[in-house]
Amino acid sequence: MHEFRMIEDLHKLQNQLSSLWDPFVAAGGSAYPSLNVHKGSDSVTITALIPGLAHDTLDITVSGNQLRLSGEAPSHAPKANLGAKRVERFQGKFQRTLELPTEVDPEKTTAEFKNGILVLTLPIRESVKPRKIQIQIN
Repeated sequence: MHEFRMIEDLHKLQNQLSSLWDPFVAAGGSAYPSLNVHKGSDSVTITALIPGLAHDTLDITVSGNQLRLSGEAPSHAPKANLGAKRVERFQGKFQRTLELPTEVDPEKTTAEFKNGILVLTLPIRESVKPRKIQIQIN
């Protein structure tokens, strides 16, 4: 067995073992695309790295506190029938569903896509924001 092949197999095994503790993969989704999730006082911002995709191939669905991102990453294999020696970039259909840290308003959600970076801004529903209660003195 080639040393390179052994290392590649160990890397695949490590990813499979890591996926046992990944709630996205355990729920049937994939860990692609990579996401950053930030919660502010007025909105949740999600940044996804999705290089090589066209914006019209993405499907974004928001319902309550659930976000679903799906699409298809094209194969960038050379036209010639060459055997791949190493393939690390994701290709094919993907679907990623995650639970947001709070309920958001899907009607006010915005999405920007530039240079392979998707930025979602999801305003927090007014009904779940903390409210200050004024005390009335009689």
